[in-house]
Amino acid sequence: MLTRTAFRFSPRGSYAACLASDGVAGWHVEHWPLDPARPPSPVPGLAPTGPHSRMLPLDDGGVLLHHATPDRHRIILGRPDRPARLLGTLAALGLQLIPHPAHDTLALAITTRSDPSATLWLLGRGDGEPRPVLTVSGLLIGGTWLDPGGRQLAVNRAYQGDLTCVAVDLHSGTVEEIWPDHPSVRLLFAVPHAGLFVVADDNGRIGWACSPGGRLQWPAELNGPHNPWPLAADVTGEQVAVRLDQGGRSRLLVYERHTGRAMVLPLPAGHLGDAAAWTPTGLRFAFTGPDRRTGVAEIAPSAAQAAGTFRLLADPDSRGVPGLPGAPGVPVHAG
Repeated sequence: MLTRTAFRFSPRGSYAACLASDGVAGWHVEHWPLDPARPPSPVPGLAPTGPHSRMLPLDDGGVLLHHATPDRHRIILGRPDRPARLLGTLAALGLQLIPHPAHDTLALAITTRSDPSATLWLLGRGDGEPRPVLTVSGLLIGGTWLDPGGRQLAVNRAYQGDLTCVAVDLHSGTVEEIWPDHPSVRLLFAVPHAGLFVVADDNGRIGWACSPGGRLQWPAELNGPHNPWPLAADVTGEQVAVRLDQGGRSRLLVYERHTGRAMVLPLPAGHLGDAAAWTPTGLRFAFTGPDRRTGVAEIAPSAAQAAGTFRLLADPDSRGVPGLPGAPGVPVHAG
């Protein structure tokens, strides 16, 4: 039986990628085209070492794979229609890949060393070779862009015994705390042009601000029962999708920040993954049902005011069967 895990979406949500294994031939990277939706296919030349390997799907259809050894980290670019290419090998304790908003850049890589320090590298869209930008003291965790040009990056920095959310300026090299009066706050994701910055604190509270360092709000609608966790926001920054976990079943809550209204959308029995992308056609997320393998589902933003239906995109369990519930593009009604 095929196992799928670690779904991620490209920045605009036009592609997804995951790790897959049949338990016999080892792990491979699956590539999921979503505009229009087509069945997933393996990416040649990408050989993840296991279910914890990390990858990053790109909006041009490529996939970056981080291949780790004890002291070396290789970054490999794969595409469904051409051989994989090694972009570079970096000596470090750890490495993470972050999507970059600029059109001429594939991604940002952050490596960590034992001193402790972190180096930021840009992977250009030309040869893709990692080029160092700056090194900062401390260890950097996560990463969310604060501007559309890719100049300021918000990260969590572990430094001198403290863990704080800071803004790193890739041009000037400055590092500044974003919420110095609230050191436990972490930035989860942002829609900078819309003035939405979604945060969480060490107590598990979910909130938002209109700007980096701005006044924090902690709506009760985002902090109810069932372990709420924000997944994504729409392009206007008005709606935030939140996963609720009730035992083995997930529900989807949509929070409207300026009205304070929260609506739980009906979904079939199943579990939502950790990653999501809100596109012009709908919110996309990994979904596993009791009678189907993990695939990519989409629910329209207007579903809260309409029938509350969702559809499975390129569902691998029913590909090519027109009219079957769960076939590509066919709505599935919640029970």
